[in-house]
Amino acid sequence: MPDKFRIYSTDIAPTLDPDSFTPATNIVFDQDPHHGTYEPASAQSDRGSIIKTFGGTVVQDLGIAVTDEVIFFEDTDAIVQATVTALQTAYEVVDGEWYFTDGYECWKVKFSRNPRGFNYFRNLIFAQNGFMTFSYSCRLLVLSKEL
Repeated sequence: MPDKFRIYSTDIAPTLDPDSFTPATNIVFDQDPHHGTYEPASAQSDRGSIIKTFGGTVVQDLGIAVTDEVIFFEDTDAIVQATVTALQTAYEVVDGEWYFTDGYECWKVKFSRNPRGFNYFRNLIFAQNGFMTFSYSCRLLVLSKEL
C-alpha cells in the first residue's frame, strides 16, 4: 500500500491528499523513505558572512528565505520501474514546478539541477531473480510553503 509521499502537478490547488483530486501528474511513491533519510525543508546555507577587518569584524546577516530551503529524501530498494519512469519524466521537465507533500505539509518545489535532483539505481541481486526494485534519492528546491 502506498504511503503519503506525492509529487503532483500544479494544475490543482495545493493539498495534502492529491489522490482525492485529479492532477495531470500524480507521482505516488511506493513507500515513504522507511529505510532511508528524510530531511523536510531544511536550509542548506545561511545568508551572510563574517568579514575580518583591521578594525575588528563585520558580521553581515541576511537571514534565511524560504527559497533557501531544500527537501531531501532517499530510500533503498523502495520503488518500482513505473515510479522511476514517472520521476525521471518529471525531473526532465525544464523549469518544471511541482507540489510535494509528505502527508503533513505541502511545498511548491523544483527538482535541483546541481547537485542532481533525482538519482536512482537498480538492485542487481533482486533483478537476477526477476524482481526489479530501485533505490533513489530526490533533492527538491523549495519555491514556497503552501500548507
